[in-house]
Amino acid sequence: MCPSRALKKIYRDVYYIPGRTNVGIVCRDDWCIVIDSGLDEDQGRRIINIVKESGLELKYLLNTHSHADHIGGNNIIMNRTSSLIIAPTIESYFIENPILEPIYLYGAYPPKGLRDKFFMAQPSRVDKNLQSGLDNEIGLEFIQLPGHSFNMYGVIVDDVFFIADLVFPENLIDKYGVLYHFDVKESVKTLKKIKETAYRFYVPSHSEPTTDISRLIDVNLQSIDKVKRLIEEYTSRPLSLEDIVSNILKDLNISITPSTYFLYNSAVRSYISWMADEELLSEVLDNGRLKYFRVR
Repeated sequence: MCPSRALKKIYRDVYYIPGRTNVGIVCRDDWCIVIDSGLDEDQGRRIINIVKESGLELKYLLNTHSHADHIGGNNIIMNRTSSLIIAPTIESYFIENPILEPIYLYGAYPPKGLRDKFFMAQPSRVDKNLQSGLDNEIGLEFIQLPGHSFNMYGVIVDDVFFIADLVFPENLIDKYGVLYHFDVKESVKTLKKIKETAYRFYVPSHSEPTTDISRLIDVNLQSIDKVKRLIEEYTSRPLSLEDIVSNILKDLNISITPSTYFLYNSAVRSYISWMADEELLSEVLDNGRLKYFRVR
């Protein structure tokens, strides 16, 4: 079948739909596999239409992880196609119960601002949990990419590696300052590990496919190191989490909304956990406020 002109070819029968979140398309005779579904119903509808224009059946939908901008099209795809939805364990609970994402960020039932499509997708079922290694049923290889979310996976097919949110482009780093990592310590390990690989193409979710991912990995590692050094600087005296976040936002000239504050708060907590594990930070209660301070 002839693919739609909306599909951008990467290599052999591997394509992608460019967007705020790139969507992978793997063609197999008269059917295809979709990798992630974008932010919302509009993106899901667009995926369905492009696949239909290509004369293909949407047989499998893979989610690399459960963040809303990767599963937002799931619900409409689930309702309008007969595709099987495959996702990693743990992530599948969030896909089926997306209210868990803002609850996790807020720590209780979330306010309205954390229940919009940027934090909470529409729910969809998950038919199968993917496992590390080669899936002979669909001919794809899955590899864990720990750090960014609870249990994010990358997808390898025909020497093309869909690396999900392993890296972010420089413009987003400049815009947001602090990239989100559930476990920043694991993210650093994963970035260094993937830098040593040699696939023909790498497909990040938020930038164009590339034959050389090492430079972008270095940029992301430098960004992580910059935030870590700022926290080390701020905590020369005991400082609360709120003050650490406030200093980072001011020093990096970042403007955020009240809802996005909780995302930053969670991201900075990951740095604090990492630095506490490395015995770089300790904590103290000061007049009812928890404060962190550098110990070496």
